[in-house]
Amino acid sequence: MSGPRGESASQRRATMREIAEEAGVSLATVSRVLNQPDLVARATLEAVEAVIKRRHFVSHGAAMSMVSNRSMTIGLIIPTITNSIYASSTQAIQNVAQQAGYTVLLGVSDFDGRSEEKLIRQLLGRRVDGLILTGGGRSADIYEMLRHNDVPHVLTWKLTDEAACPCVSFDNYRAGEIAMQHLLDLGHRRIGLVCGRSAVNDRARERRRAYEDALRRAGIAFDPDLVFERDFDFIEGRAAMHHMLNGTEPPSAVFCANDIQAIGALTECLDAGLRVPGDISIIGFDDLPVTQYMRPQLTTVRVPAKRMGHLAAKKLLEWIATRQAPGSAELPVELIVRGTTGVAPQR
Repeated sequence: MSGPRGESASQRRATMREIAEEAGVSLATVSRVLNQPDLVARATLEAVEAVIKRRHFVSHGAAMSMVSNRSMTIGLIIPTITNSIYASSTQAIQNVAQQAGYTVLLGVSDFDGRSEEKLIRQLLGRRVDGLILTGGGRSADIYEMLRHNDVPHVLTWKLTDEAACPCVSFDNYRAGEIAMQHLLDLGHRRIGLVCGRSAVNDRARERRRAYEDALRRAGIAFDPDLVFERDFDFIEGRAAMHHMLNGTEPPSAVFCANDIQAIGALTECLDAGLRVPGDISIIGFDDLPVTQYMRPQLTTVRVPAKRMGHLAAKKLLEWIATRQAPGSAELPVELIVRGTTGVAPQR
């Protein structure tokens, strides 16, 4: 069947009536699936959701906004609000959007792919003119839904080829390499790692991969007892360091793949009576403002969070205005050497 402009049913945006007909249910049932899924029988819910997914369907209101006037809103989805590094990029996005007359609608996915997909559909239902997403690792169906509904979208915090859309980020793997090389250059060979949960966080996965590859290139055997994947929390960083310090062979240095965990690890070392960096070195990742007020000040890898948010918002607004996708941008990182890293102690 062809649409009003000669498009096939698979090419043009589906209507709710077409979803209902294809699934063999009523319009009211489709409405309940979209708005009150708990009221729909499981088999019916799955049948309708399968058609919605196959046809890349979004609510009629969202579809109308894409072909008529703009809503002057953009959606932003971040994985957590507990890690303050996202505050910097979020604030930059908000500033750019506000100056352009846009409102930012924020969603938090909690590192859950299904939650993120639900948030994306909800934001489209609120007629956002575009989306800024965090990291990669989502299904190809989500990108296809965004393309099918002509929704401009930009990825941040990850450089990836998985989607034909602009990415604005630094190289997480390269940044991890920089941190590890600093410790290796200081003579450390017994190096621990504290990072986020790599199964749900591709940024943590890239930083862990950099850690493992750096050890391998240096001829150092990987020791799983020195690797801790934890939530972004001071207490979690402290707990990880406690386990390492009480192991059979404690590390002489630890790469914490975010500053929150690094501060927790530093606190544990100081409370244990260790000299930092005399007895143990610690390097963080992000360069949160608080790191320069620690005693000793935290050595870390500075990431361009504010610049990334600013540029991502600019690129998204450019795409919305011109209907042409802009190019990607890779931003540099910087090693900030302060007071928590030093030459490996003689043991």
